Parts: sequence; structure tokens; C-alpha cells
Amino acid sequence: MLLVGSWPHLWQELSWRSKSMAFVLLLVALIYALIAVFLYTSVRADLTSQVQNELARLADNIAREAANPILLKDGGKLAQLANPGNPLVRAVEIVDRSGVVVASNQLNQLGAQAQLPLHPSGHGDLFQAPIAAGSYRLGTVWLQGNRHKISALVDERLNRTTSRLLILGAITALLGLLGAYLVSLAITRPVLRLLRDIEGMEQRLGLEDRRELYAPDRHGDELHRLERAFRITETRLHEHLQELQRLHQRQQDMQCMATIGEMSSQVAHEIRNALSSLRGAARYLVRYGGQDNGKNNLVPEDFLSIIEEEVQRLYDMTQGFLDFGRSYRPEYADTSLYALLQRCVERHRPDFEGHGVAVDVDCPPELHASVDPSLIGQALSNLLLNAIDAVPEPGGRIALRAYREGPGLVCIAVHDNGPGVPADKRGVIFKPYFTTKTKGSGLGLAMVAKIMMVHEGRVELKEAGEGAEFVLHIPDRLSSDAD
Repeated sequence: MLLVGSWPHLWQELSWRSKSMAFVLLLVALIYALIAVFLYTSVRADLTSQVQNELARLADNIAREAANPILLKDGGKLAQLANPGNPLVRAVEIVDRSGVVVASNQLNQLGAQAQLPLHPSGHGDLFQAPIAAGSYRLGTVWLQGNRHKISALVDERLNRTTSRLLILGAITALLGLLGAYLVSLAITRPVLRLLRDIEGMEQRLGLEDRRELYAPDRHGDELHRLERAFRITETRLHEHLQELQRLHQRQQDMQCMATIGEMSSQVAHEIRNALSSLRGAARYLVRYGGQDNGKNNLVPEDFLSIIEEEVQRLYDMTQGFLDFGRSYRPEYADTSLYALLQRCVERHRPDFEGHGVAVDVDCPPELHASVDPSLIGQALSNLLLNAIDAVPEPGGRIALRAYREGPGLVCIAVHDNGPGVPADKRGVIFKPYFTTKTKGSGLGLAMVAKIMMVHEGRVELKEAGEGAEFVLHIPDRLSSDAD
């Protein structure tokens, strides 16, 4: 019982190569067993039938040759015919028309009435053949086969055939084992190589230190080991991805805190500058009671203008901060980009004319996209205002272009002939409160980047030979739905 119970464990510990060779041996043994069963059923019956046909033909031959001796009463010839000398024949009797035995290989039966079976043992098949001269029947030949001799002869022939099949089976088994070994080697070699690669990957990624957490595997099957290695690696990678996601979330939180701190510092700096101006103007008004002190040309109205400008700057800054901080929910609509660009140009035409800036619009009239026209218009306004501040006066040129870039993507580009963006500023230009201008909140490009983010797109500052070119890459939901 212990041996029987241990078979499953022994089978599990075998390699795939050993299992394949065992399968081949089992297959050869099964084929050989089927052939053996076929031999001892079908072939044995065929051989026995062949022997019986030989005995029937022998009886017919004796009957043909016994016709003349019976007519001539040639006892010697009949006795010779009754003793054929065939070991497969147990008894032969030649009987005349009256049923009297006239010749037999059993001398005690001569002159007696024929009785069946011919031999006292009774073992053997009976064959008869009529003795005739023309249409006249002279008697009968009775022949009884030797069943033991017949079985021995059939077994001898089967044994020779079985021996040859056994040799053939052994050769087939050897060739099968060789083929199974080569095939299993061809299959297991890449599997083992893949297993080694997985183990190497675990070492490189630092995953092998948790191997002891998993139950030991007693399977020797390379395919099972590969499957188990994949499952373990998948589990470990899933755990590491979760950990990486937690670290990424933590990094985002820290980056958000850093951004908030940077923005707070910038806001505090701007507020302090504005408050400093307000405090100076207020002190002057308090000290001199709104009268000219004679030391400068400033009048109270100038200080009131300073106070108004600084208050307006604080208002604009806080409004921009609130606009940047609020969440956007795009309301997508089928929008003509040609009409959208024309509206943006018309909205800022006084700014273009006031700074002497020429604007070129290049957009196919049939170009449509599913976007939020209000948010995209706001992003374009920020880019156009930045371009107006960057181009020279006069001689400034701004090119506004919209086009489709592959299926499901449209682009809107704003190009100016200004000085461009310095290389060391390209990485931080989209950060909040970063600006290269003496005036401005530093939130314009940050707002553009945020609007693109809620549209699941992006804004790109492209390399331009002259000036700067900002490109809005916007996914087109109309094309995506159509596909």
C-alpha cells in the first residue's frame, strides 16, 4: 500500500523528458500487447484453418487414389494409402460401400464396421471424402486429425512470428525512446532556458528574496515548473507594481505639496510686493495728509493710482489662482475648428492691431473635432497673448494652423517670430507661476497644459527655426467613435 500510494509522488518528481520516454515505452507495450492479442485470436484461427484445409485435401487425395485398389481388391495399396505418414493425422480408415473397413492405420479396425470417432481418444477433427468411379460410389475415406499435433504446429508458427515481432518491438522501443529523448530535448531545452531567464530576471529585479514564502514544489516536470515560475513571477510583479503604485502616489503627493509650496511662495512674494507698495503709498498719504511735500512731483492722485493698480494686480492674481485651482469638466461638442480659430482671432483683433501684429490662419473649413470649444478657446487665447508679448513691434507675425495628424488626433499650432524660448527654460515653462516676462501671473501656459490634460491630450513646445511654436495635440472623439 505504501508503494502504491507513493506512485503519484514519484510521477510528479519525474522530468518531462522521463515522462515522455515512459509514455513511449507504454505506447510500444500497448501496441505489442494488441498485436499479441490479434495473433492469438485471428492469426491462430487462420493457421488452424490452413492445417484443416491441408487435412481435407489429404483425404481427397487418398479417396482419388483408393478407387482402383478397391475395385482390384489390392489390400497392399489400400494399406499404403491408409498410412500417409503425416504426424497431423491420428487415424485413417478406408470403408467400402457396405461400411466395412478395408484399410486402416489401426490394424484392429480391419474388417469391422466403421465407427466414429475413428480413434478411441476422440480428439481431432473428422474429414471424409467419397471414393467413386465416375458416378458410382465405391466407399468413403475417413480421416481424423491429431489435435495436439495441430496445436503444437500452430503454436510453433506463432512463436516464430511472435519472436520476430518481439525483436521488431524492441527495435521500435529503442527508436521510440531515442525519438522521445530528442523531441523532449528539443522541447525542454527552450523551457529550461526560459526558466533560467526567469530566475535571472528575478535576481535582477530583486524578486528571489521572497521564494521561501511559497510552498516547495516537488514536480520535476519542466512545463509545470515553468507554469509555476510564471505564476510566482506574476504574483511578485503584481505585488511590486502595487508597491510601485503606492510609491508613485506618494511621489505625486510630495510633488503636489512641493508645487503648492512653490506656488504659495510665489503668491506670498507677489502679495508682499503689492503690500509694500500699498504700505508706502498709505504712509505717504498719512504723513503728509494728502499735501505735496515739495520734495517730488507726486500728488495724492498718483498714490491713489498706485493703490488701485496694486489692488487690481492682487485681484487678478487671486482670480488666476482660483481659475487654475478649479476643476475642469469638458463639455464635448462637434466643433468646427475653422470657426473656432476665426472667433479667437476676432476676439484678439484689437490686441493684434494695437501691437502691429499680422495673423495668418490656416485651417481646412471642413475640419471638425469633438472638443470643448470654450476650454480650447481659452487655451488658444493664452497662447495668442503670450505670442503678442513675444513678437517684435512692429513686424510681429503669428501663424495659427489646425490640421489632422492621423486617425483620432487633431493639432492646433501657434507659431510666432519672437525670440523663442531659451533651451534652459523649456523644461519648466509649463510650471505654475513661471514667467520670463516682467508682467504676468505665470499661469497662462500652466492653464494650457491643464486644459490639454482634461482633454486627454498634451501641449508641446516644438523646435522652431525662428520664434516659438506651441502645438496642442487633441484626441478627436468623433474619429474614435467612428472607428
